[in-house]
Amino acid sequence: MCFVRNGEDLIAPFSLAIDAGDAGVLVQPTRFAASLAARLCGAIVRPTSGRIFVGDYETRLQPPQAKRRIGFVDVAGFDGDAHAFACEIAFHAQCWGIARRLARERATRVLGALSREDAYARAIALALVADVDLIVLDQPPDDLAVRVREIATDAALLVSRVA
Repeated sequence: MCFVRNGEDLIAPFSLAIDAGDAGVLVQPTRFAASLAARLCGAIVRPTSGRIFVGDYETRLQPPQAKRRIGFVDVAGFDGDAHAFACEIAFHAQCWGIARRLARERATRVLGALSREDAYARAIALALVADVDLIVLDQPPDDLAVRVREIATDAALLVSRVA
């Protein structure tokens, strides 16, 4: 897949396959390119060419099915207050068809396992409210990428980094 804008390759063509339980790293030359690559793999942005599959679902042709299998964490994390965080947990629970109480419990467990509660950790907790097949972390702190691997052992993990 690749991403081209105004004739310029913002993301050069690449191919990547990650199996359940495995991890991969997308290394890009700039923060913008790293975020764009993460968004491509997280089904947030469509590639200009190529295809992205999550399990049996292609993100262009079956976006709802594919997106429900992905936990995407933006580089900015989630900086809302406690009330906004609770509302976002409820929203994620509704999107994935999970009871609110179970979603709150899972988010609390994830935050506890991460041993910190900053914007990026809260975004990870939101992404892991459901059991997802792919977790995409956009430029995470090193310690959090390792902890996510320990928490979500069955999911594929994809991390974007700047070279």
